[in-house]
Amino acid sequence: MSLMTREDVLRELELLPVWQLKGQLPSIKSSIQNLTALTPESETFVEPPPPVTPQFEPVIEPAPQDSRCVEEVVVVPTRTEPFRLLINDDATVAFVLDSAIESSNAQDIETLLSNMLKAINMKCNIDIPNANIDTLNEQAVKLVMVMGESAANSLLGQLQAVDDWRNVQSANPIFYQNLPVIVTYHPAFLLSNNSYKAKAWADLCTAKRILQNLLIQ
Repeated sequence: MSLMTREDVLRELELLPVWQLKGQLPSIKSSIQNLTALTPESETFVEPPPPVTPQFEPVIEPAPQDSRCVEEVVVVPTRTEPFRLLINDDATVAFVLDSAIESSNAQDIETLLSNMLKAINMKCNIDIPNANIDTLNEQAVKLVMVMGESAANSLLGQLQAVDDWRNVQSANPIFYQNLPVIVTYHPAFLLSNNSYKAKAWADLCTAKRILQNLLIQ
């Protein structure tokens, strides 16, 4: 009996002539380097799968793309729950927060919120405890910052954790009614989770940078 060649095997499996090996398998050395490149700042860690045998896939040429184009996430909610609305002194930023949170450390929450605003040189002179979409739409602001999971889900019309919203906005800008949106953690959550304060600070800095860019346009 004669031995079948590699081409004979592929033809028997109907993998020829339109199927071929796509790319080169990563070496063990490069896989180890990718693992060691992970830092503690990584939000999730997925263990790499065990080595597998080469797989054959159809080669599809990707369509040319303009690298300057960034997909935007535009949300238009049909219904929202009441939320707390703060407007800064120069009416450029709207802060949307979870509605009043019953807590024994309410004063600590307000103090932390005040400190967060001071850190980006902002002070709010409008505080509406039970605002709604109409109230927000009446404000001629340039940016919306959402603090808290409930407020984010209410305004943006999807049920996601704050971490998920942050992953979305790190990949693509989020817009509400043509206004850029930044989602971060509520001060009440930060009081019980100090390790997340660095992420909240990064979100505040992002909001400040976006606002500065909008004001100079």
